[in-house]
Amino acid sequence: MLKSFISTKLSVLALTTLSAILPFSSAQAVTFQETEVNQSEFIAVAQPYGDNKYNLIVIEQIAGKNACWSESGSNPVNVDLLLVNFDFSGHCRRSTDANGYSIRADGQDYGLDILLNLVEKDGNLLLIGNNRKNLGQPPIVVGTAQGLNGQPMKIQLNPGWRFSKRTYEGKMLGHVYFSYDSASAQTPLPLNNNSEVNNPETIDNLGVTNTSPVVPEEIPQGTIQEIVSPDVQPQKQIVKPVVAPRNTQENNRNTRRSSLTQSGWDRH
Repeated sequence: MLKSFISTKLSVLALTTLSAILPFSSAQAVTFQETEVNQSEFIAVAQPYGDNKYNLIVIEQIAGKNACWSESGSNPVNVDLLLVNFDFSGHCRRSTDANGYSIRADGQDYGLDILLNLVEKDGNLLLIGNNRKNLGQPPIVVGTAQGLNGQPMKIQLNPGWRFSKRTYEGKMLGHVYFSYDSASAQTPLPLNNNSEVNNPETIDNLGVTNTSPVVPEEIPQGTIQEIVSPDVQPQKQIVKPVVAPRNTQENNRNTRRSSLTQSGWDRH
């Protein structure tokens, strides 16, 4: 009880100290920037699970380290997730939900306002952005698998989209952007209520509606958690066989010997 009380007081003291030294408060918005990256070192993967469901994974290859994935085939391109075969710390970075990746368009960070989801349509798998605050806004197609099968598939980004990394005060963070530049694509995205652009990147004509997506545990932008936490992702757990202790094995052998003696099979 005393230990718990002391721990609570220390936690409160630490939070109070941090709030005093941070250059912003919880009520102030934090402006994140982005930095360009080598596109060949990133891949978006649709990983199948359950009953025709897919999880979006973004993998970053650290240059000069063990290969994190390999690709084969076409329409769709299948991905062999090599990183699950070794401890990929220091070799690969992996983002598995909306706390690790998001949409950025024309310099604006949309954070958890627009969530990325994978949906199946006419034998293809689409990576779309759902605006969870404005369900009337049509979903945005970020990329497609250009096919569909039951294996991990590469998501091919549509024109105008690229990978980039989030930065704060010049420091690169682990967060990955699906970044859109309307100037290079020559097509603006309808990301506000006043947009009347007939945008070919939206899919309201494909029969996919903007339903309320599943929202992950929200981590407010600018919290100390994202700024100072290292890029450490959970590693694949390897289940080792359970070996009985030596004493237990010896007892089991003695029990079997006793049983054989009682049944008349022990010849000694």
